Amino acid sequence: MNWYLKCLKQYTDFSGRARRKEYWMFTLFNLIFIIVAMILDNVLGLTAGELPYGVFYFLYALAVLIPGLAVAVRRLHDVGKSGWMILIALIPLIGAIWLLVLMLTDSNSGENQYGVNPKDAQVNDSISNETIDLLILLVVIWMFFSRAFFSILPKIIDDFYSTATFEISNKFIGLIWAVIPLSFAFVVKNKSKQITLFILGGIYLIYGLYEVVMQFIR
Repeated sequence: MNWYLKCLKQYTDFSGRARRKEYWMFTLFNLIFIIVAMILDNVLGLTAGELPYGVFYFLYALAVLIPGLAVAVRRLHDVGKSGWMILIALIPLIGAIWLLVLMLTDSNSGENQYGVNPKDAQVNDSISNETIDLLILLVVIWMFFSRAFFSILPKIIDDFYSTATFEISNKFIGLIWAVIPLSFAFVVKNKSKQITLFILGGIYLIYGLYEVVMQFIR
């Protein structure tokens, strides 16, 4: 949680560097709060039409837009890239994968043109490895149940995925799920847990690729 708060405190700070842990811990808590916002929208009936999100989601997304961009730019600085490299995400699929690789790349050793290595600067890390592992476990469990939920829901509500909004995301949802455990594998220190996450992410990746190929074959 401290990493998330650190990013919020550096709300408009696009200078300096951010290590992998800072970026991915912010991303993790950001994902959790987005899910909470979507749940509130659905429970309170504040969704935007047929979309599964609404007022709370948009307000939260707007609030974290700038700090999210700022920490992403600092993460790119940490691997020696210009913050403008974030624009490669605009390239369909390939750009997103390229950006993901950069976000997963370890810090440049020593000082670069954007500042000192944040690891060498001894940033205060009060989050224990046990806490991180627990958070990762909770997210993985959430992934399992959410996949099951969104697999069953269309059978109950026939037109849930009928809108064009979900057309592209449905094709690549398996690949999106694969990113989460693979990303966390770079955060945990325990080798056995890293291997477990890599295996889980690999399974999601293979399944996602299979789904994409089958979608286009059909």
